[in-house]
Amino acid sequence: VRSLHQKSSCLQELVHSLHQKSSCHQELAHSLHQKSSCLQQLVRSLHQKSSCLQELVHSLHQKSSCLQQLVHSLHQKSSYLQELVHSLQELAHSLHQKSSCLQELVHCSLGQKSYLQELVYYLLRQYFQDY
Repeated sequence: VRSLHQKSSCLQELVHSLHQKSSCHQELAHSLHQKSSCLQQLVRSLHQKSSCLQELVHSLHQKSSCLQQLVHSLHQKSSYLQELVHSLQELAHSLHQKSSCLQELVHCSLGQKSYLQELVYYLLRQYFQDY
């Protein structure tokens, strides 16, 4: 009887120990389930952020292309303006030369006018002296 009583006590302790372990396993399983849910949320969040970053990279790539086109266009306009400035400088030089020529022509014309006036005056004197 004593032996049966001891075995019964041992069995009760074993059952109690198994019950405690079972409770620990249930708590561990619950904890792991919560952690799994957290990890799943983290994965979803990282996936969303990855998508946002991909959209941002795509947008930046488009803006980079637009800026490159703008730089190319500005470079072309700069070249055109440089050619225009060069042409205007040549035109200004040509106009300056023509202005100098016109000044000389006016000066010569004024000299010829004085000479013609003197010639006419001389001829008129000769004419009136003869009469």
